[in-house]
Amino acid sequence: MSNVSTCITYDASTSLIMMTLRGTASAQDVMNFYQIAQQYVVIYGSNKLLVDVSELTHKFPASDLLTIMPAVSNWLASCFIARVVSFDGFMHDLFLQKAKRFDLKAENFDCFTSAKNWLVNQPSI
Repeated sequence: MSNVSTCITYDASTSLIMMTLRGTASAQDVMNFYQIAQQYVVIYGSNKLLVDVSELTHKFPASDLLTIMPAVSNWLASCFIARVVSFDGFMHDLFLQKAKRFDLKAENFDCFTSAKNWLVNQPSI
């Protein structure tokens, strides 16, 4: 059973899909979250995803990112992804490194405002 609190919303004024994740996530949880985000991308026609994982702990080995990233990159290939991360972010940095390897347009930020501003300035679909 997942130990993660999830909140996902769409802001029509900025065309942003915003997702906040808190708790402890397995590799399958992470895949599920990004698959849900992809469904929002389709429903709202947005290519801008803001994901706040600053209060999320990863409960899986770094090697699982090799399984996660191909799926995530397939689902979100057309998106700009801004991730708000915590300071102790080895897994967050590794996620970003793998995302770029799979040609995802993603960046990590240490605050919500910077992440949102970056996304707002990206081109829409």
